[in-house]
Amino acid sequence: MDKELTEQIKDYAKELGADIVGIGDVERFKNAPLRMSPKGLLPSARSVIVCGIHHLDSSVELDGEPTPHNFGPYGTQSSYMNPKLDDISFLIARFLEDKGYEALPIVSSNIWRYKGYKDLKVDFAPDIAHRYAAVACGLGEIGWSGLFLHPEFGPRVRLVTIITNAELVPDPMYDRKILCDRCMECVKNCPTDAFRKEVKKINEIEIGGKVFKFPDTNKWRCAWAENFGLNLALKIPEKVNEDVIIENLEKYGFFRGELGWCLKFCMVPEKRYYDKNYCTGPRRKKEKKRVKIEDIRKIFDKYLIDYMSIKDLKFFKNTINPQLHLPDVCSIISLGVKNPKISCLEIENYIKYRLIKYASFEIAHYFDINGYSAITDTKIDNNLVAYKSGIWQENAVFSTILVSAKLPKINIERRVKKEKIEKERFRNFCKECGADLVGFFNIKRFKEFKNQFLKKIKLPEEIERVYDISSIYGYISPVVKKEILKLKGPVDYIKDAKSVIVIGLHYPDAAIDIAKITPAETVGPYAFCQFEAINILTDIAYKIIKKLNDCGYKGCYSYDLTGLASKVLSSRGLLPDNRANSYSVLLSGLGYIGKNGVPITKQFGQRQRFLSIITDFEFENDPLYNDKNFCKNCDECIKNCPTKAITGKGRRIEIEDKIFEIPEIDEFSCDWAKRYGLDGKDGVKFMGIDTDFKVPEKNKKEKLIENLIKVKWGVQKRHLNICEECIRSCKYKGGG
Repeated sequence: MDKELTEQIKDYAKELGADIVGIGDVERFKNAPLRMSPKGLLPSARSVIVCGIHHLDSSVELDGEPTPHNFGPYGTQSSYMNPKLDDISFLIARFLEDKGYEALPIVSSNIWRYKGYKDLKVDFAPDIAHRYAAVACGLGEIGWSGLFLHPEFGPRVRLVTIITNAELVPDPMYDRKILCDRCMECVKNCPTDAFRKEVKKINEIEIGGKVFKFPDTNKWRCAWAENFGLNLALKIPEKVNEDVIIENLEKYGFFRGELGWCLKFCMVPEKRYYDKNYCTGPRRKKEKKRVKIEDIRKIFDKYLIDYMSIKDLKFFKNTINPQLHLPDVCSIISLGVKNPKISCLEIENYIKYRLIKYASFEIAHYFDINGYSAITDTKIDNNLVAYKSGIWQENAVFSTILVSAKLPKINIERRVKKEKIEKERFRNFCKECGADLVGFFNIKRFKEFKNQFLKKIKLPEEIERVYDISSIYGYISPVVKKEILKLKGPVDYIKDAKSVIVIGLHYPDAAIDIAKITPAETVGPYAFCQFEAINILTDIAYKIIKKLNDCGYKGCYSYDLTGLASKVLSSRGLLPDNRANSYSVLLSGLGYIGKNGVPITKQFGQRQRFLSIITDFEFENDPLYNDKNFCKNCDECIKNCPTKAITGKGRRIEIEDKIFEIPEIDEFSCDWAKRYGLDGKDGVKFMGIDTDFKVPEKNKKEKLIENLIKVKWGVQKRHLNICEECIRSCKYKGGG
């Protein structure tokens, strides 16, 4: 067993933001269903790693009142905790892979099969159950509620799992004071009465030699509001199943999610106490420790926040009422982020929904973990707080954090370091930000490519796409939209654009190596790695753009520079497909375009994602790709394409005396499988959906709509994920 590697992993997880880390050996999972077990997912598995992040106590204690639907700060679970755990899972898997091991990252939440699959007779089945994995890794126990309980945080943790063939030192099973004393608050306060109605039996689950007993609840009843957003004021039928859920959604529509009261009213005995003047449920005992402004400043700098103000409660008298949101509030922190010089909806959304939420939670979490009350994402007007604090700026995004600690009043602004840009130093900076691959090309090379492309390839002026405008659950309601199709370029993003920086990020090989074929028969880890790679690339791109701005230049990014790629189904919505930025890869010299239209690099084959950053700084071109073509004598992608979209034909274009082939892809046939899920072999059949439809030769649009309406998607419609056969079957993994 590798003790040094074990410690490195734990240290790295904590550095990435995990509050708890545990490790277990695969033998502790021997009773798990094979399709949801470490070896069922990764046959070579020897160890399992579980990481967790603690909920802000005040977000659980104060939210969810007067009804479970009434919550705000608890939403940090989905805006920070789950995405941050995804980052941790993905990055630890990459860390292990860099050390020479196989490692499979599992998503924190929201990829699962709602109904049993083949011999797996489990509803709401994720690829692996993090709560059981946490127990197997020695982190705690399962309570009567079925929730995982930690000795310090109780049920107030979110979890994520990584599976690896590295032989790590397992933590001992938890064997200290009992964490569930059967207080039955979860039973008394469940708004759907899921612990008493439709209970099949009392589960007896053995993990690592310990047996845990709790009700085998009907997950459809439990998920009435939390998953499906149905109003808890409705009369819930005596029997709840998928049909009942669909009928009620059709009749009443999606109302709102909830804060689960099984979580709200639960706390482990050693940490439980009550203060009815503060909240109706239990509070968590914690010890106050010293806090330092320098530590907050580190978070401020880490996320490149532009403005921060700290003021006391008196400062806001007659302006806002923070005590309505946090009764023991003493200090109010306001954060502000400027939109870049060239802004677009993607960047604005990134700042608003990822960057500033990450920074706000981490500051609140710093106080929470050190014994204070702290909360963010309240209904306070963030702009008003920023204005009163003296940091408000036009074209900036603000957030507010409330804390019970008494802090000194300060106003600070990010220090901008302007420096001369030098290409190789800038390339190294991009890699320091996390990019695996970095390439450059200028506007002159793009113009040459565009002229060649348009001479050889005639694009239609517009294309018709079919979109679903109905609920995230149930049937599909198709609408046809006409979209202008043109070869976009750098000047479509920045009028005086001079160059493009192309960054690439490799995703863990195991995610694609196990897709569809191990006992699990899952596409979950692959789909997860696709959207997570895009998220982390966006983090990297934002840092690069801020650097360009600091040096006096403009920058913006694109998930698909030319606008010619399509989309692919995912639990996170339609993602840019793997052909996105393929021409950027070609023009930057990082690789060439494979027969399936996906960029291929010597380092990673097709196993990476790319993003283009457009700027008005003029970088010199990198040399064009001039190495081996690994596709030359291989037709695996053509043979394995389920819809025969890859024709094997192509058009040759010449750039700077080098010849490259642009493959011909039948776009409609390709979208049939990956964008619409109408050929199950690309992924949806592994989610339990039958869509074995042949691509029509005539009346294509009409047949597409007809088949989309015909399928009984059910609630699984929300979680349809694709692993393209042309990519899965590619034999070249990179490495030269």
